[in-house]
Amino acid sequence: MKYAIVSDLHSNLEALETALIEINKRGADQIICLGDVVGYGANPSECLKKICDQAEEIVMGNHDQAVEDIDLRSYFNDWAREAIEWTAKMLKPEAKRKIRNFSPIIIDQKANITWSHSSIHEPDEFHYLFQTGDAEPSFKKMETRFGFFGHTHVPSVFHEKIKEARYLPAGQYQLSKHERYLINPGSVGQPRDRNPKLSFALFDSDELMLEIVRLDYDNQKAAAKIRKAGLPVFLADRLL
Repeated sequence: MKYAIVSDLHSNLEALETALIEINKRGADQIICLGDVVGYGANPSECLKKICDQAEEIVMGNHDQAVEDIDLRSYFNDWAREAIEWTAKMLKPEAKRKIRNFSPIIIDQKANITWSHSSIHEPDEFHYLFQTGDAEPSFKKMETRFGFFGHTHVPSVFHEKIKEARYLPAGQYQLSKHERYLINPGSVGQPRDRNPKLSFALFDSDELMLEIVRLDYDNQKAAAKIRKAGLPVFLADRLL
């Protein structure tokens, strides 16, 4: 099975459309979205519709949940909270119902893959996985060989047996059948690794081949939309 794995779209329509064009060229069997479809950007409704139309599975991100979970917003910084409050006003009831149906975690035993937005051991707590120690509780809880997660916006891989965590630049990576992995595909809509290019992953579960794909997109247009919507300027500048 060939998967295209996207995460942290954050209402960035220009980035999402560019990623989907490339994914369709590559001929993926399934598109999986690891959450945070909305938040930060200026096109929440459009991104939600587009990913719901094309993704096989979508998991619940913290920004998705915060559309209706007002208490969760208290953990956001001022820019994120202002953006999600604006997003909640923009989304129609039907769109909010779609988000409400996202799952916090999806375990596909047949494919031997767990899909989550953040940590697998406590998916509702939205822990960040940056270092080797951060991943240990998720490895203990994980029932599958592979776990894919988002939330940090940084493409990375964690190895259970050799206890290694590393950043993943664009390129192909041959995985081992003797190892277990936690993998972050990076962010489509708001990269945070000092590289403005969108990021997503392609994974061939038969060949155990992982690819991190980085692409240019019209980030100037996406940033201009954020400013025009009256959202915090920082959120626009961060795309550039």
